Amino acid sequence: MAQAAALRKKDVLQSLTPLENLALGCFAGVGTKMINYPLLAFKNMSQQGLPLSFSPKIVYRGLTMACINLGGTTAVQFWFVGMIQGLFKRDGQPLTPTQEMGSAFLGGMASGVPCSVLELTMIQQQRHGGSIIGVPTKIASSLGVRGLGRGLIPTLGRESLYTMAMLGMAPVVQRKLHVDYDFQPDVALAVGALMSSTFSATLSHPMDTIKTCMQGDVYQKKYPGVLGTARVLAGDYGVAQGLFKGLPWRITLIATTFFLVNKIKVVTAPHLFPSKCEEVS
Repeated sequence: MAQAAALRKKDVLQSLTPLENLALGCFAGVGTKMINYPLLAFKNMSQQGLPLSFSPKIVYRGLTMACINLGGTTAVQFWFVGMIQGLFKRDGQPLTPTQEMGSAFLGGMASGVPCSVLELTMIQQQRHGGSIIGVPTKIASSLGVRGLGRGLIPTLGRESLYTMAMLGMAPVVQRKLHVDYDFQPDVALAVGALMSSTFSATLSHPMDTIKTCMQGDVYQKKYPGVLGTARVLAGDYGVAQGLFKGLPWRITLIATTFFLVNKIKVVTAPHLFPSKCEEVS
C-alpha cells in the first residue's frame, strides 16, 4: 500500500538531499549488480566475438569492479538527477514527464565520465584478469592518462539514453499504468522496465558495442577510434550484425537493471530516510 501511494505522488529522488540520493544510488546499484552480473559478462563476450563461457571463474571475473562501477555510477546518476529535478520543482508540484526524463538524460551524461574509466578496468579484467588497481595503473603507465579515457565519447552518449530510460521513462510508465490503468505496482514497473529498456538498449546499442570493443582493445591492435571501430565492425560482420552484436543479452540486462534499481529505490528509501519519505509514502 505504501508503494502504491508513493506512485500516485512523486519520485522519491525529489524528496531527498543530494547526499542522500548518492547513498541510495550506491545501495541500489551494488544490490542490482550482485544479482544480474552474469548477463553483463555474456553481453561483453558476445560483443567482442569471444566464445561464451559458463564457468563461474570466468563469468564472475571483474564482479568487484562491476559492483563499484554500477554502485558508483548509479550514485552519481541519483545525485545529479535529484539535483536537476530540484531545480525544476515549483511550489511542491510533481514534475512533468518531460522534466523527469530531461533531468535523467543530463544526469546520465554526467555519470558517463566515471563510468567509462570503471568499465574500461572491468572489461580489461574480464579479458585478461588483473587487480582493480593494477589494471588502470598498467594502462596509464603504458598509454598515459589519456589511455584511461578510451571509449569515453560513446559512453557519454550511451549513459545519457540509459539513465533517461531508467530514472525517467521507466518510473513515468510505471506511474501511468498504475494510476490510470490500475496495474499492480510491481507489474507496472516490470512493464515500464521492459518497454524503456527495449527502447534505450536498441537506440544506444551501437555506442555500447563500439565502446566495449574499444575498451577491450586498449592498444588499438584491431579497433582504433569511434568511427574506425564502427567501420571495422561493419566490415567484418555487416552493419546490423556488427553494431548490434549482443543486443538480446543487453535488453535482458537492462530490463532487469531498471526493474531492480527502481524497486530497491522505492523499497529501501523509507527505511534509510524515513522522515524524508513520509510525504511520498
